Amino acid sequence: MMQKSILLVFVLASMYCNSQTLETVYKMKSDYQKCLNKGQNMRNCALEYYNQSDSLLNVSYKNLKSKISSKEQSKLKKEQLEWLKKRDQFFQKVYSDTKKEGNFIEGTQDFEMIIYDEQAKFVFGRVKELINKG
Repeated sequence: MMQKSILLVFVLASMYCNSQTLETVYKMKSDYQKCLNKGQNMRNCALEYYNQSDSLLNVSYKNLKSKISSKEQSKLKKEQLEWLKKRDQFFQKVYSDTKKEGNFIEGTQDFEMIIYDEQAKFVFGRVKELINKG
């Protein structure tokens, strides 16, 4: 009975932590949108949003890794390395596609804002995957 109680506490704590992390993702998105709605320093809003996504990715990865067996950790590491390759390819594609579209001039704040926004969305997608695996 004691073991079941302890297990239940860990399961509930895990669910609470995961939901809180998902809430963090949604709060960051809401704060980002509020920043953009001001219409000032939108590039900085997007850069901050991207930096938050990257930080939360690291936290989510470490949290998940701490909860799984060493065999699962090896699998997770391999999966993450594959995702990083896809991320790099996606980032290059976003840059070249944004440049080709011609709506934004390369090197301008608007151009950079679009890049950071797309990068953040991609990273937050992975954050959500990692949270849901936990």
